[in-house]
Amino acid sequence: MSQPVIVIHGAGEPRQRQGKVYWEPLLENGLGPEYQVRAPRMPHPEDPHFQAWAERIDHLLEESDRPVLVGHSFGASVVLKFVAQADPQLAFRGLFLVATPFWKTGFPEFALTAEELDRLQSVSPMVFYHSQDDSEVGFDHLGQYASALPHALTRGLDGRGHEFNQESFPELVADIHRLAGPA
Repeated sequence: MSQPVIVIHGAGEPRQRQGKVYWEPLLENGLGPEYQVRAPRMPHPEDPHFQAWAERIDHLLEESDRPVLVGHSFGASVVLKFVAQADPQLAFRGLFLVATPFWKTGFPEFALTAEELDRLQSVSPMVFYHSQDDSEVGFDHLGQYASALPHALTRGLDGRGHEFNQESFPELVADIHRLAGPA
């Protein structure tokens, strides 16, 4: 049986590659046949709201057995808040977050509360990736997560921009293999 990997894309209409949200071919080519990568289009990506996306994530998790969770940008921040609010805690193999905005309290729909950050302290493995040349979400957001969640791994990269729309993502693939592994 293959290990499920669920990717939650960022806000806005997601880029396509080979007729799919680009995260699917990007990761399935690197991860190999032991993994089943799904990157479904999220509800109303041009006008995203936490509750609608959280309900979709909940449904996706119900369909999977201990998936690897990957989030990009807005999708990564929604995954984090969803995991922090889950009661009981969710069963998944790892949390991998790319170009994740660290929302301030001025955005209460998306910002993590002190209690939610505390609940995330027990989530492992958790890995953040951020490119130094990200023009959408500043590189300082990675440092904010490093301070707020010191147990998480942080990987500063360069030349990936915000979208990470590249032929491969070897760091993420290696971390999934090493930290989450196949089922």
